[in-house]
Amino acid sequence: MPKKLSLKFKWSNVFNKIIKVSALIWFLTIIGFVILTFYVAGIRKETFDKAPDIYGYLAIGLIGFGLISFSMATLFLAIKLISQNFQKKQNIFIFLLKLFFALLIFPLYLFIYVINPLKLIKNLKSLNFSFLKHFSFKNFFKKLAILLFILFIYLPVWFIGYFVIFYSTLEVLGYNPIPLPISGTGSMYPTFPKGQGKDPKELGKQIVAQAGMIRYPNGVVIFGKRFLNYELQRGDIVVVYNNKIREISEKIHEKPSGWVKRLIALPGDSIELRGGIVYLNNQPLKEPYTAKAHSTFGQGFLSECKKVVVPQNHIFVMGDNRKGSSDSREIGFIEISAVKYVLPIKDQKGDLIKHWRDTTKDFDESSKIRLDKEKYLQLLNEKRKEFKVKPLKYQKKLQLSAQKRGEIILKYNDFSFEATKSGYTMEKAMREVNYFNIVWGEAPTQGYFEAEELIENQFQFPETKEFLLNKDYQEIGIAEVEGEINGCPTQVIVQHFAGYVPPNYSKEVIESWRLLLNRLKEIQPGWQSVKDYKEFYEKNKTDVDRINEIISIRINNISAIVSRMEKNQWLTKEEEAMIKNDEVLSKEQEEIATRLNSQ
Repeated sequence: MPKKLSLKFKWSNVFNKIIKVSALIWFLTIIGFVILTFYVAGIRKETFDKAPDIYGYLAIGLIGFGLISFSMATLFLAIKLISQNFQKKQNIFIFLLKLFFALLIFPLYLFIYVINPLKLIKNLKSLNFSFLKHFSFKNFFKKLAILLFILFIYLPVWFIGYFVIFYSTLEVLGYNPIPLPISGTGSMYPTFPKGQGKDPKELGKQIVAQAGMIRYPNGVVIFGKRFLNYELQRGDIVVVYNNKIREISEKIHEKPSGWVKRLIALPGDSIELRGGIVYLNNQPLKEPYTAKAHSTFGQGFLSECKKVVVPQNHIFVMGDNRKGSSDSREIGFIEISAVKYVLPIKDQKGDLIKHWRDTTKDFDESSKIRLDKEKYLQLLNEKRKEFKVKPLKYQKKLQLSAQKRGEIILKYNDFSFEATKSGYTMEKAMREVNYFNIVWGEAPTQGYFEAEELIENQFQFPETKEFLLNKDYQEIGIAEVEGEINGCPTQVIVQHFAGYVPPNYSKEVIESWRLLLNRLKEIQPGWQSVKDYKEFYEKNKTDVDRINEIISIRINNISAIVSRMEKNQWLTKEEEAMIKNDEVLSKEQEEIATRLNSQ
């Protein structure tokens, strides 16, 4: 049987001394901390993290002594008060149980102990006011002082203690949100804002928001097993980092960084991209957080209409701005161990969701995005003006050639400029619509885009940006062509560019051709007069006629070449052929002349 607990008088005195000494130490530590803080902040004009270490150690020591002394005073005061009301028939177990619950709500317990509300109510019910006969202002003010101390000092300290314990527990478990900076790359737009930089490097340096995320994994490990760990959910925003991500971020932003993406699929889930829509486990996925409907298209790892299953211990992530995000579509599945932080879907509210879309009509044909060609041309010309390049004009014939190329691209699934599969190049398409120019170029893009999206997407990549700002282009035509690639519905936007650039022949080149022309004209009469020598002509008729024919051909050809060059015009393909052929004719002329002159 448990022993009975009784508190002897001498132990009461010991407890009183411990309580008084502990309270005095607590009071002195508070005074010491206030003086130290005043000295560091008021006199030295520093904070503890910038002052010499000795001040930080002193502050931590004072706080530690204060906590210990406060705890000692509270514990022994609670034991004393409970023991005073202790009944003889209670055992030690009941006593410890009372002590535990009293310590949980000690300021309230102390408040009740001082005012003794049960006794007061009992006296009021029986109209027994005899206690007023023994009223003492000294005792009244003593109790009032104690009550004020409880309400304004003890109670706040108690609440702060509970808060510190709660906060520390969350910190140990990894559930305290950590404000992480979000760069302005725009890959998670509209959930997080876009930056205002001109290129990915500038955007990567801009901080546009902060997100309170919890560490992952979290919880606590006991005997090698993790408990109280948050289970990842579809729709969570995660920060992922591995070697592939490090290489890509270093290449684009010149420094390694993690990706902030949305978790789309968990281990065992199937995922497929079809017509700009995500199919999760064979069901179309409504995604209010994406920038646009019908905006999710394949990349290097996951192409259109290709179903994949997420393997164990991996996830599939994508940015909310599907047309401006590098993610699992490019590099493949991400191992769960690469997840460093997570913002649960249930905690995404307020500013994070205010720009999310209504997905009611996401799967309707009417929700497909269409390109406003006039708007696109306006935006492109604004970019060209910004970079001091002349604006482009819209050319209907180039739109027709782009339409023809788009149909062939989809038919043969060949996006190459050389048309390696079909052989139907941009040049052939232009000739079919009776369009000719000196320089031309083509930009095919798969997917559905609005004008702003297409410009933003194209200017993210240095090569495309340089292509669109080419000063040699003067005209543009655009075509949207819908069709299928390997049975998968899709669309390609084809842009055809062309322009005229004067050849600007050098004076030396023009003069060399002019001298050659004059030389041929000078010798032509002499070779023509050979026909007057009947005997010689009859003997060498074939060679004489041929050399005169060659000279006439060369004079006619070079006259056309010189005329074109003097007008600073590009030679036609026929005239370019004349130049190559002139070398052959010149050699033949020289051989015949040598043969005739030797006779």
